[in-house]
Amino acid sequence: MGSFLYPRTITITRPSADTSYGAQPYSGLQASNESVVAEGLAAHIQIDNRMPPPLAKLPGDALSTPVFRIIFKAASGLTRTGDVITDDLGSRYQVISADWGPLVTTCRAQLLQT
Repeated sequence: MGSFLYPRTITITRPSADTSYGAQPYSGLQASNESVVAEGLAAHIQIDNRMPPPLAKLPGDALSTPVFRIIFKAASGLTRTGDVITDDLGSRYQVISADWGPLVTTCRAQLLQT
């Protein structure tokens, strides 16, 4: 259960490295192919800023892609670029960058959508 400052609960997973050779079917980022790094961490998730719009400029493109800031208490170096953070509502975010401060870890992440 979270607190006033950290009302959400997250799990951090790391995609397994693909060691097979040759042409392989696309596996994407699936929870079944990830190992748990940490779970049950109290966190605060907020929109950080927006990325520029897609270059293709297709009629169905979103105006921009949101980037989220996920703040939690953890050991330095626990998370790294490419890790996946899943929140208590089932939303999955891929870590773009991780900043390990003296009190909290702050990750910038993009929402993974199918």
